[in-house]
Amino acid sequence: MALGKTLRTELDEIRSELSRLREAGAAPKGEAATGGLHEQIAELNRLVQDMLESAEDTIAEHPVATVAGALALGIVIGRLTAHH
Repeated sequence: MALGKTLRTELDEIRSELSRLREAGAAPKGEAATGGLHEQIAELNRLVQDMLESAEDTIAEHPVATVAGALALGIVIGRLTAHH
């Protein structure tokens, strides 16, 4: 769940930064050119939110398996990055 909170915090920061950039530099002539980009960002945001909620549900339903998987992944990464 801490990972979910971290991701949400980062998403909130990205949203506020996008809002700030939109307010600071949005010129009327650029709106048509960036309209598609804003739609893509909004869709990406929705997809990330859906994935985050799905991950939170899975972790809540299977906490032991989640911890075991994270431990196994950590061991594998540690062995791959270990200096011989």
